[in-house]
Amino acid sequence: MKKIKLLLLIILTFITFSFSQTLDSLSNKDVIIIKAVGDTMFGSYTPKTILPPKDGDEFVESVGNLLKDADIVMCNLEGSFVKEDFKPVKKGSGKVFNFGMPYYLAQTLKNLGFNVVSFNNNHVLDYGYEGYEFTKTLLKSMNINYATREDFTVIEVKGKKVAVVAFGFNGGKYRITDIENAKKEVSQLKSKYDIVIVSFHGGAEGKSALHVRNQTEYFLGENRGNVVEFARGVVDAGADLVIGHGPHVLRAVEIYKGKLIAYSLGNFLTYGNFNLKGYNGIGGILEVVLTKDGKFIKANFIPTKQISFGIPVYDESKQAIQLLNQLGKEDFPNSYYYFKSEE
Repeated sequence: MKKIKLLLLIILTFITFSFSQTLDSLSNKDVIIIKAVGDTMFGSYTPKTILPPKDGDEFVESVGNLLKDADIVMCNLEGSFVKEDFKPVKKGSGKVFNFGMPYYLAQTLKNLGFNVVSFNNNHVLDYGYEGYEFTKTLLKSMNINYATREDFTVIEVKGKKVAVVAFGFNGGKYRITDIENAKKEVSQLKSKYDIVIVSFHGGAEGKSALHVRNQTEYFLGENRGNVVEFARGVVDAGADLVIGHGPHVLRAVEIYKGKLIAYSLGNFLTYGNFNLKGYNGIGGILEVVLTKDGKFIKANFIPTKQISFGIPVYDESKQAIQLLNQLGKEDFPNSYYYFKSEE
C-alpha cells in the first residue's frame, strides 16, 4: 500500500510539474496575457476640482510595475478627458457627479501602460459630445485603443486579432439591457476575429451590491441589466473573456463553459470625488492567460487598495482576494474561480 501511495505521489508530482512547465513554456510566445482593472478616473474639474499631485506621476510610481508584462492592459475610463473651459452637462437636481479629467492626464493613462480603454458607461457624456469626441480623438492620437457605445476596437497581439467590445446601459449600439442584440454582435465578432473580449458596465452600486443575482438590477430607478444573463449569454455567443465594472465594489468571478466572467473589478484608481470607505476602496488587477485561440488557461488577482484621495497601492493584506473567494463561494458555489493568495 505504501508503495502504491508513493507511486501515486510521484505521478501527481510529475503531472503538476509538467503542467507548470507547459504554462511556463506558453507564457511568452504562445499565450495572450490580459491585465484588466475596474473604474479609473484620474481627478476631475467637477463636481469639485480635485487633481492629483505631480500630474499623476505618483500613480505610475505606485502601481506602474504591477501593470507590466501583459499584451493587453485595459480599464474602464470613468469620465472624459476635457479642457478646462469645457462645460459639464446638467443632470437634474440633487448631488450630481460629472467627471471631467484634465486632458494632460491622458499621458498618465499611457504611462501606466494601458493600451485598451472601455469607454461606454454612465459618465462618458458628462461633458456632452464635445468631451466624448475630444476624448476619442485624444486617445487615438496616443495610440490607445478604445471601445465605445457605437464601435468596438481590434488590437493585434502576437499575430492574432483580438476584438474588444464594451456594453453599457445608457443607450448606444451596445446595451447590456438588449441581450439578444448583444449575442448577435458578439457572434458576428467571433466569426471575424480570433479572440473576443466583452467589457460591460452594469449592475447596482455600492456595498449593498456586492452580491451577484440572476435578475434585473436597478439603481436610482434605472435599469442596470441582468448581468448574469448578459454575461453568460455573450459567452454562449462566442465571447472568450467577460469583464464587468460599474458597482464600484468587487463582485464574484466564475468559470462558465470554460470561460472566465468577472462580474465587477471595483474601483482601481478613482481620485478625488469618490467614496473610498470600506469595500469601495478595495480593488486590484485581474490577470488572465488565454491561448491564442481564446481558451482559458488561468487567472491571477493582484490586490490593491486606494489611500489618501485615491492613490492605488499594492495591498499586503490581500483583502481583495479574500473577498473575491468569499463572494464566489456564496454566489456561484459550483462555478466560482478560486484565487490563490500566494501567486
